[in-house]
Amino acid sequence: MLLIIDKIIYWNNHETVLFAVEELRRLMREAGHESTIDAQAEFTALNKNMNRVILLTTNEYHSLKDMRKTIILNDDGFALIRSEHDMWIIGNEPRSILYGVYMYCKKQFGYQWIDLDKETIVNPHSPKKEELYIHEPMFARRGNIIETINDPGYINTLIDWGVKNGQNEYFFTFFLWNEVKSYVTSALRKRDVQVTLGGHSLSYLLREIQKDTNENMLKQEEKLKFFAENTYLQDKVIQKIVAICLENKVITRISLWPEDIGIDEKNASGFLPTYIRFTEKMKEALDKEGLHVEVEYIVYNAGLSWDMLEREKQTEASDQVDALYAYWGRDYSSAINSSDSRQVRAYQTLQDWNEQTKKCGKSLTVLEYYSDHFMLTELFPPLLMRIQQDLHDYKQLTINGVLNLIVPTHQKQHYPELEVNYPWKWIHHFNNYVYTRIAWGEKYEVIAEEYFTVFNEDKAAFHEMLLELEKLLSQHTKWNAPLFPARVVDPEKVREPMSQLKIPSYLRDVYEHLAKLDMTETESLLVIQTKDNFKSFTTKEMMSIYFYYLKKGTEIYSTAWALKEEQ
Repeated sequence: MLLIIDKIIYWNNHETVLFAVEELRRLMREAGHESTIDAQAEFTALNKNMNRVILLTTNEYHSLKDMRKTIILNDDGFALIRSEHDMWIIGNEPRSILYGVYMYCKKQFGYQWIDLDKETIVNPHSPKKEELYIHEPMFARRGNIIETINDPGYINTLIDWGVKNGQNEYFFTFFLWNEVKSYVTSALRKRDVQVTLGGHSLSYLLREIQKDTNENMLKQEEKLKFFAENTYLQDKVIQKIVAICLENKVITRISLWPEDIGIDEKNASGFLPTYIRFTEKMKEALDKEGLHVEVEYIVYNAGLSWDMLEREKQTEASDQVDALYAYWGRDYSSAINSSDSRQVRAYQTLQDWNEQTKKCGKSLTVLEYYSDHFMLTELFPPLLMRIQQDLHDYKQLTINGVLNLIVPTHQKQHYPELEVNYPWKWIHHFNNYVYTRIAWGEKYEVIAEEYFTVFNEDKAAFHEMLLELEKLLSQHTKWNAPLFPARVVDPEKVREPMSQLKIPSYLRDVYEHLAKLDMTETESLLVIQTKDNFKSFTTKEMMSIYFYYLKKGTEIYSTAWALKEEQ
């Protein structure tokens, strides 16, 4: 029989602690358990006639004279301690208490948060009566980068689902933040998560400054020189960023990137040092205003340029700001330490930056593209094995964090029938689900078991089907570099002959694999299916709809590539 809790006791009035109390009471009630709420003043010695859940921080717990155990936790860690009629939920900070509430409800009542915007209760059997449970995350930074999705309702759903599954950071471009901040700030603040602003926002910031000053801004080709030559505009941009941070104290990090264009060799020398110095100036300005806002610079291969990723001898990592590492164009069918020449070079660069940042007492975070529909295209591969291996490899390197980029599909004129209702939010969430829970520190076997349970007797078959699809579909990412700026779904953009890549035969192989599936029932669902109504369907139905779009896409693209090669 489930333990019925009579009283919830909280220790302080921090907004996130109160939200944790609210969530605990709501989840208990939905599981059939009513409760009362009291503050610390009502805490007395154990009352054997009453069951209690007690929410407090590590320091508050250790201040009690009659504490039973000494608890040592790292950031975002929490402990659940069962003592007679009491359940203690102890967190290093308010956010950790909230994580503890969700884990307690999962263990005690069988809650699961797998699909977006959906709560389920499973596990009708009695829970284990553990006396002590401690959880600490695999990475310090875990969350989503959201660049272009101006959809506040969807973003709030991502935040709610993400925190329930252990995320602690949400990253917005400055221009997206300006559009959605009034809708999402409350959700971010009451969960006490980290909020990063930045991305490819230099043009936006310069336009905003132009509105205020009527000054002429930089041309596109001058944007990269901005970090080296135009100190007047640098100061204006920094002032603008400081003002934005002063306006909303929920912001905890700035990560402003150079424009997403490759730098040519003649401009490469000295670029990274001057860009890093700009971020240090920004940190100094934020500190001067008393703002507790971190700053980082990005090293990445914009336009496949190695000069913006690799560190030259004269380039030193900063001892004031952190680093973000992003390698676009990776082959997701192989590991980060594969023998492919490009990947070898990228891996050596990652190791170098990781070593240098550690020497300077700063941290390195990796940006990954597991939910990026531009990188992975509409022929979107499930990446169960890749994400699992990647995150354990990054952990082995003692990388500080891994963030997952979410990018929607890009509407194209050539194949509109594929993109009108393509369920990108549903399928990208599959990779986001696997990434989030492994980054939080959970075992893949548990994650997969919980996800595929909804398929009942077919769960092993669907799991195996997705593993086979991963092997097949992830292979097309190896062509992102040779086809750049086109991808496997852009045959119309490719100007050079690419027959040596044998893309049509590859796509036909994938199509033939998918053609073996019976999609009769799926086609009847397409009458009511749209890209945003995935909540109207079961997971099994959505999986089948995803397979349908893969089949249709490989058929169309294989034909288009074959015709191109005949020209």
